[in-house]
Amino acid sequence: MWIPYDLMGQPKPETPAASVEASKADRTMRDIVVGFFVRNPVTQTWEIDVKIDSVDRVYSREVGGMPAEIAFYGESSGKLNEIIYRVKANDAFEALAACRRDIDGRLARWTLELGRGMALAGWRLADPAHGARWRCTPFRPSALDIDLDAVESAPDDVKPLILLYQRARNASDSAWRLLNAYAVLRPWRDGERPFGSPQARARSTVSFDMLVHSGAVACRPELKGQPLTAFVDELASLRDRIIAGLERPDAEAPEQTFLARMASLADLAARQVLLEEIARRAGDEMALAS
Repeated sequence: MWIPYDLMGQPKPETPAASVEASKADRTMRDIVVGFFVRNPVTQTWEIDVKIDSVDRVYSREVGGMPAEIAFYGESSGKLNEIIYRVKANDAFEALAACRRDIDGRLARWTLELGRGMALAGWRLADPAHGARWRCTPFRPSALDIDLDAVESAPDDVKPLILLYQRARNASDSAWRLLNAYAVLRPWRDGERPFGSPQARARSTVSFDMLVHSGAVACRPELKGQPLTAFVDELASLRDRIIAGLERPDAEAPEQTFLARMASLADLAARQVLLEEIARRAGDEMALAS
């Protein structure tokens, strides 16, 4: 079963619905707490190569125009593994977004200074005034059965695109996931090899299940039932914006939550067209053999 891997998916409430709704309705200024778990992208351990005793003070800063305190916490080996913001804000998710921008820039600057990779592993959000809490950490799914005979091989001309799909699936960065998934979907949309069924292309649409599983139903519900080719066209403009950001770092980047959901939808669509092409080839071979 396909699952989304990005960290900017739907937040998971950890408290009763009444506390969550009360928090969302409250527009008064109050303390909001945002914690970010950090990880080493090479070892995948939930820590980064920063000594905790070098960051043992509380920083007072403005984050997104809001007064904030930033504190750093470590684990038993003495390395940093969580950064916690306490922000004065009137909206928990506005505080989360501001803190996310701040920590992205902070980790990027540390990466430059120390020459070590650093990434987010997840986050947690709390509104103590209403007892509301949310969390977003990687889902740890159960293992699946696999039919070794059924997946032993794939057509040679499809293999390069399967490798591109693997890169999309393995990436934690939404932009990189989208670029690789689009690289699978573009030749499918344009009817280029290895894809060979215009009938399949004509009948492929964005299903409601795809929107729900990717989280894109929250930002693009109108895609339901639309031709999948039209979605690939939309991805092309997102791809161009991502590349523009590489060429011109001051270019306006797509909003992170939107980008994550669209990358997940692109991932799902790329998987679908590849599986359909492999199934089509297998069906043709069976027909020829009979």
